[in-house]
Amino acid sequence: MIDEWRDRRTGLLTRHFFHALFDFGVFTQEGADAFVRVMLGLFSLLVCLGLLLIRMYARKYALLFHAISAEPYLQAVLADTTLAIAFPMWIVALVTVLVSQSLFPDETDFRVLMPLPIGRGLVFGAKLLALALFAGVFTVTSHVALTPLVMLISGGPWSTAARPLGILVYWIVSVPASAFALLAVVAMNGAITVCLPGRHVHAATAAMRSAMLGALMLALSFVMALPTQSVRLAQHSRLMFLAPPAWFMGVARILLGYDDPYFFALARAAAVAFVSVAAIALGSYVILYRRFDRVMLHALEGSRRDSGRRRHVTNRARAAVRDFTAATLRRSALHQGVLVGLSACGVALAVNSLLSNGVCTWRLGDGAPPSGILSTVAWIPLPLIIVLGLAARSSLALPIEPKANWVFRMTERDDTRADQLHTAERMLTLFAALIPVALTLPIQWTVAGPRALLASAMTGVFGLLCVETLLRDWRRIPFTCSYMPGKHSVQQSTLAAVFLYLVPGAIGGALEMGALRQPSPAPGVVIVAVLSAVAFALRRWRRAKWRDFPLVFDDELPADVQVFRLS
Repeated sequence: MIDEWRDRRTGLLTRHFFHALFDFGVFTQEGADAFVRVMLGLFSLLVCLGLLLIRMYARKYALLFHAISAEPYLQAVLADTTLAIAFPMWIVALVTVLVSQSLFPDETDFRVLMPLPIGRGLVFGAKLLALALFAGVFTVTSHVALTPLVMLISGGPWSTAARPLGILVYWIVSVPASAFALLAVVAMNGAITVCLPGRHVHAATAAMRSAMLGALMLALSFVMALPTQSVRLAQHSRLMFLAPPAWFMGVARILLGYDDPYFFALARAAAVAFVSVAAIALGSYVILYRRFDRVMLHALEGSRRDSGRRRHVTNRARAAVRDFTAATLRRSALHQGVLVGLSACGVALAVNSLLSNGVCTWRLGDGAPPSGILSTVAWIPLPLIIVLGLAARSSLALPIEPKANWVFRMTERDDTRADQLHTAERMLTLFAALIPVALTLPIQWTVAGPRALLASAMTGVFGLLCVETLLRDWRRIPFTCSYMPGKHSVQQSTLAAVFLYLVPGAIGGALEMGALRQPSPAPGVVIVAVLSAVAFALRRWRRAKWRDFPLVFDDELPADVQVFRLS
């Protein structure tokens, strides 16, 4: 039966839309296959994360189960259930934002599918089914990963319901909560697509996509901090109405038999919000179904620069690549999303460190900063440097249209190659060095005063060293080289990320800590001078290498056979 359905028009069209959700429009066939392997690795990582949570929470609940009263357990289970609901919601919202350019039939579908002997309803039905299958894969995987944690917190002597009932209620409530996250993203994109004039839809959806990615990355720190909100939930704080996962936790409490007005208010908020986003999302699909021509995008108007100004450009190769890079970042929602989303991860790490270590609380009071606050403000520049640098490099590495790179292939020359690659250096310097300095200098000045200038100089030098590390093998004009994801397994990439997070962060944090605490600036000045000399030497070596080696336009996996091309 399944084979017969797959061979029908509905099955073929659904499979086409489903595969397109993994493509992003920038991968070759080999790249798309590699991306699927990456997704399988991420699924296994989610399951391992669920097992890790079991180990982390086992000791906590062992103590709660042996407490002299049920109150500590009842407080903890509220917050931990909210976390178990929030994590799948966050995952589903993230992947939906990442594929938000494919939530509705687009201009290509209008031009290609409408002349075929298939109905408009089939196109929209297949698109909805593919989106449901795509979101269902992540929903089921995340819930399977977190079910062991729910099994742990639903049992014990103080639990008021049997463990199987707690697991069943969790799935009944949490799956619609994840559906709410999906529908919220669809509703926001649908409202923009329907309400705005066609010529503004592309720019508006790209901006909203970047904003939602940034907001989700910043919200991750608050999701992970939900277990600390047990007292607020137990005291029926109105502040928790700002957290959508708490709404669905209220639904779960009601299904388990708790007769509490606070939980009924949370459940009412969940019902109203779910119905609202579902109505907006469904209405958007209905309007686009009746007005399919709304997906037709007008040609983007490129900014025309003054011709007289162009005559004064001394380095045309550098200016051409710079303008091409700026236009791509301005127009491409995918590249904006990668840049903004990953950058927001670094900012979220820094903000979470400031909040968890009491920097903001100390700032509201008086007195000298304790060593913990000095250590925090000395450490936060390093995650910003690493994550923002990786965000810029990842965005530049993704192609915009792989088949169009013949223009740069035809114009490649030895004497202009370094100028063509200079834009990548400027962008990474901006994100890995200048922006971290601008973000952390005011914070460090607030804590340590004028000594923050020396620490900020160290931040800039660390950023320049990070730039040289990221550009060590870089020989691509931005957005022109095909991209092969999955060069390393997810486990290898995770270990490398942990290493970069801990080791350079510890070393750099220790050096900046010394600059903030030492009364004499001489040692810090020597360190800055030595590291600057190293960065300058690496920069000269890299630019010389750029002049000697050709550009790269086809990405390769490390396991691929490398041809020497001696003849």
